[in-house]
Amino acid sequence: MKTRSKRPAKKQLRAVQTSRHLHVVHHRHTGHVTHRRTTSYPVLAMLLLIVGVFLVSWTRGVKADPLVTRQGSYSLTVSVPGPPPSQAAIIDVPHEGQKFTSQPITVSGDCPVDTYEVLYRNGAFSGVALCDYTGHYSMTTGLFPGNNQLKVRDFSPTDVAGPWSNTVNVSYNPSQPVTPPSTGEPGNNPSTTNSGGPKVYGEPLIFKTNFVYTGHYVGQATTWQLDIEGGEAPYAVSVDWGDGAQSLVSRSRAGNFTITHIYQKPGSGYRGSYVTKFTASDQNGNLGFLQLMAIVNNPPSSTAHGHAGIGSTNGNGQSGSSGGILTKSYLLTILKYVWSSYLFAVLLLLSFWLGERREYQRLKPLLKNQRKRVRHA
Repeated sequence: MKTRSKRPAKKQLRAVQTSRHLHVVHHRHTGHVTHRRTTSYPVLAMLLLIVGVFLVSWTRGVKADPLVTRQGSYSLTVSVPGPPPSQAAIIDVPHEGQKFTSQPITVSGDCPVDTYEVLYRNGAFSGVALCDYTGHYSMTTGLFPGNNQLKVRDFSPTDVAGPWSNTVNVSYNPSQPVTPPSTGEPGNNPSTTNSGGPKVYGEPLIFKTNFVYTGHYVGQATTWQLDIEGGEAPYAVSVDWGDGAQSLVSRSRAGNFTITHIYQKPGSGYRGSYVTKFTASDQNGNLGFLQLMAIVNNPPSSTAHGHAGIGSTNGNGQSGSSGGILTKSYLLTILKYVWSSYLFAVLLLLSFWLGERREYQRLKPLLKNQRKRVRHA
């Protein structure tokens, strides 16, 4: 019995000459179908699922991250204490033993450039001034009735303290003592006498804050935490923000309170600084003065990857730079293209799977007929 020999494999190949030295060989379709299980669809689907979960987390983080500021900039907090100032500031004004009959007074002198100076009056915080590019500072402050010991200490922009300045002793004796409101009852007006000095009604008014070196952008809210102690309520606080704007705040009791201001342009002082002056008074006419500063600059461009301006610090030497990394709108734009690519990959994988499945369903009857012919042969 003669058996039908199979065609040589060479006859199944058809060469097509595309050029003198190049041939393209086309394999004739044999009817054999590679099973879909040979394609790693489960593995690819798992990888896409993992990437999708990561993208969802990243998108939520960008949209809801509390470090994204109102200007749409991303804030980075780092700890860079840096070296402390090596040179002490000097108090040139006022002079030792100088006497005053009115307040506030001016305290000024020399200082290391790129530091800020904190004034202490009898050991209590009494004001802040920035040392400018000429190595000079100046600030106004109130005085306690009687003797006042003034000292200045310089700090780096990361709140690292330097050495103390010289000590200057001055005295304050008001020419016209404050007259409290009369109660109509003799001897009922509270008063105290400080070692034969000026007559003070009630407790002295103390106006203070916990200052931190802070940088802001134009249009960003600047917030101050203030504290009024002593005196007699109610209180009135007037603020000169340094940009031509002024505020007046009433307080019914002593304690901490918050006041906010928005600057509409960069500061005109050194490093974009504004000098802010606070004046508090109680119902007896006692006064408290406080000078602080605000650093305000324009925000960086949306494509900026670094920020050469100032940031913000707290007492632990942590510095925050707002807008130094990527803006929120820039990150959302990146996410838009990433999501588009991800969806394209999902649709591509799904189309390949459906195509192979459709092809297999169409060729399945042909495969059955071929198997029957092989068995009969």
